[in-house]
This record gives sequence, C-alpha cells and structure tokens, in this order.
Amino acid sequence: MKRREFFERAGIGSAALVTLPGFAPATSPNGTAARQEHDHGGKHDEMEGPLASADVSFGQWDLDDSPLDRFPNNSPRTRNFHHLTPDVVEIKAGGSVNFHIAGFHHVLIYDDGTQPKDINTTLTRPPTTQPAPPLIDDPVRRLYRGLDPSVLPLLPGSTPPQPLQDRVETVRFSNPGKFLVMCGVLPHFVDPVTGQFIMFGYVKVRR
Repeated sequence: MKRREFFERAGIGSAALVTLPGFAPATSPNGTAARQEHDHGGKHDEMEGPLASADVSFGQWDLDDSPLDRFPNNSPRTRNFHHLTPDVVEIKAGGSVNFHIAGFHHVLIYDDGTQPKDINTTLTRPPTTQPAPPLIDDPVRRLYRGLDPSVLPLLPGSTPPQPLQDRVETVRFSNPGKFLVMCGVLPHFVDPVTGQFIMFGYVKVRR
C-alpha cells in the first residue's frame, strides 16, 4: 500500500499529512514534489533474491553433554564453539552478510584472495578493557575491523563483570571476489596448542 493511501484510509487528509514529522514531501527548485534518496549521493541498486544477503553464525553457545544456563547474564567462555557456520557463503555484489556474533569475538575481513597464512599474527594489540586476550592487528589488505568486544556495555550484575557479547554486525560487499572473514581474538584464530587456524571462513561475491 502506498503511503498516501495508508493515511487516507486512516482518516488523515493531505493537509495533515504535510504537518506530520518525517512526512513533509521534498520539493525541487521549481516547487514540484521530488522523491528523496537516502543512499548518500544517488539512487541505490535494489537488492533482491537469495543472493542479496547471507547469515553467518560467528561463534555459537555449545550444548554439549551438560545443560547451559545463561540466565540472567552468564557467558561462559568454555562453552563457546569457536567456528563460523557456514564457513563459506555466497552473495552478489552489493549484497550484505549478517554476522550473528555469540561470545567474545572480533570480526575482521580481508581483501580478495587473502588466506589465513597471509595474516601476520605477531601484530596484535590489547583490547581496550582488560583482562582479555590480544586482538590481531594486521592492517595489510584489511577491509573491515569490527567492534572491540571488550568495550561493549557491561551486563549488570555479571560476576565477574562481563561485556554484552551477543550482537549482529552487518557488512555490505560492493565488489566481487573471495574475502577472508576471521575472528581477531588471537587464540580463537590460531589454536595455541596445535597452531592450526580455527575461526575463519569466506564470503564469495558474484558480479
């Protein structure tokens, strides 16, 4: 239903419509109504279809052999499964990926063709709030660095104090390619015992 039809059915006339905040029509220099664009400088491409977006679970709370009770604000790190699921998703250029983050994780995205072995894991920085494991800080070919998980709001009453960990970060991919996505928390990306790469995946972007 068009906006004007909605208000007419609701009994709101065109005169009242103009006075409602956020519904005043934009006008062109000659006084005619002009449609507003909200894409920072031009009409955006409409994204539709199954390749317009994808969802990735960035860490998961693990139901192993014992129940997990997170009520009211419990986030036990030993019960978090440090993997991306699925580890490969495909979208078209201009589409987006929703990273559903569960746990203390840090989203990093690197340019087309980057492999886990290309990441310099000796370049790290401490999280803003301590104690917490170091964060990988390799800027070479890095396209996106997500929120520092240590500075998110603290959960009231958590013992010891814990930041809010579960959230969603949505990233739009404008160009085609195969992009490395990884967790920037050092022991999540590289297993400290085996040295194997763990928490990473890829976003394939079609033209």
